[in-house]
Amino acid sequence: MGGTNSDTVSKAFEIDDTHANGSISDAQLASTKETPGADDSSTKGPQSVISLHTTEKSVESVDNPNQTVKANFIVSHTPEVAVGVIEAVYKELSRVNDYKIELKETTQGSFISITGRAKNIDEYIKLAQDVADDFISDESIGGSTIFVEPPSQIDSAAQVLLYINPVSGEVRPMLQPGQEAVGSLQLLETPGEYRARLNQYLYKSLIKAGRLKLSLTLRVYLGQYMLRKYPKGKEVYGYNDFHVMVKNPRASGWLKNWIGNEALAQRVLDFVRNNTDGPFQPTGNQANVTADVLPQYALEMRTEGTKFDVPIKKRTSGMSRGTAACQLYRVTSSTLGANPAEANVYNLSLGKNLDWQLEGIDEDKGAKTFPEVTQYLRSAKAELLNSERPHDLNVYPSVKLEPLMAVENKIKYIAVKTIYHFRWKVTSYIVEISVNHRWDSIQAMRTKAAPKTELGISIFGEDWDSEDDAIGNVWGDELQYLLEGFRGSTAPKGPDRVAHFLQTIGDIRDALEHLF
Repeated sequence: MGGTNSDTVSKAFEIDDTHANGSISDAQLASTKETPGADDSSTKGPQSVISLHTTEKSVESVDNPNQTVKANFIVSHTPEVAVGVIEAVYKELSRVNDYKIELKETTQGSFISITGRAKNIDEYIKLAQDVADDFISDESIGGSTIFVEPPSQIDSAAQVLLYINPVSGEVRPMLQPGQEAVGSLQLLETPGEYRARLNQYLYKSLIKAGRLKLSLTLRVYLGQYMLRKYPKGKEVYGYNDFHVMVKNPRASGWLKNWIGNEALAQRVLDFVRNNTDGPFQPTGNQANVTADVLPQYALEMRTEGTKFDVPIKKRTSGMSRGTAACQLYRVTSSTLGANPAEANVYNLSLGKNLDWQLEGIDEDKGAKTFPEVTQYLRSAKAELLNSERPHDLNVYPSVKLEPLMAVENKIKYIAVKTIYHFRWKVTSYIVEISVNHRWDSIQAMRTKAAPKTELGISIFGEDWDSEDDAIGNVWGDELQYLLEGFRGSTAPKGPDRVAHFLQTIGDIRDALEHLF
């Protein structure tokens, strides 16, 4: 694989009408030759070739876009590479669940048979070809998804200390200035190299994630990166040694995105709401200034492997003396730890107070796979006392859930969230500030035990929810349906949109991090 340029992957397709009225045998498929007149990059090295057949007629002549057609994907390469490419493509395409995909073997080699609707077949083949491109060029998405943002200034004596919280046991890497420095440090990766590599990785990742047949919701979370797996017994590293360690495939970590306490939450909200000339703006017509933005509410509940989210809406009727009746509706579930790798990136910012994570979550809107939990949550009764004081952080909906041990015994925690949305400058990016009131059990919430209050900050775009029935790259070949370009730019390319997006994340982080 190494050393083979991605240009060696042919972009040619062959429509073989000789098989238009019958099925195609494995022997015929395995002996398919390269398309005449195709890209002659074979002079540069081995070449992958896609030969496209249909069981009845060529794709171009199909009148009914919903007609079922068949395509066969073949890779022409050295045998050891061809096997790996075919397996990688098969694994990738198996994640799209609205068509039939089969891995078939012949005496001459293996190929992939794809059966789906005619209107989508080109997208399936394009995805297969992109995976083959990446795999052959050794640029496939995988390996470490953590990026270490170089500090703006660092000297030769700087160290990374692994701070272990004595209560929680959480391990957070922190940059410490050194003593008796003899000069600046020669970094393993310069700021320019870091930005270029992150930009390229994120662009390729989002292009791939946009092709997944998932109800994919993207979010960027601000928080603090914690180590999960790392060499024990060593708590102080040189900066470059830490950089190598944290990117080792055996090392892993997670982003703690519920942090702090009520005092921190109040400090952040006061800064954002009272800074009328700042970069945070109201999101719609409900308020003219940030101080007038009203909160929304939601309930979040987690089991060992699943998260449930439920908006809480105030009823327009039923309010008396500051008490508003509320309703829980539209339960959404998501499986924890099963997010697509293409949409899961960590950015560790040593020397700063906040790190960030881009996460793509495959949501089950309506939580159809958990009917008993959905029914249980919909039976909840909720009311908001002292609704005339919406900005008091101790004013949030009281949710009453009747005892049901079959569900309660599975709950790790439950939280009622007070949520504010602000627009970042004149962009389409929304900053969500969430004050989370969390209990370790439904019983603790029912008995009105004091909750733990934590702060959550996330960033999302107005159009970041993938359509459930979308096929192909729903975010556009240049990510034009997902990310903005720099102001004043015309028809920006995908990498430029990603660069602007990364700059926006950094700007939002820098605007808030002094509060932590």
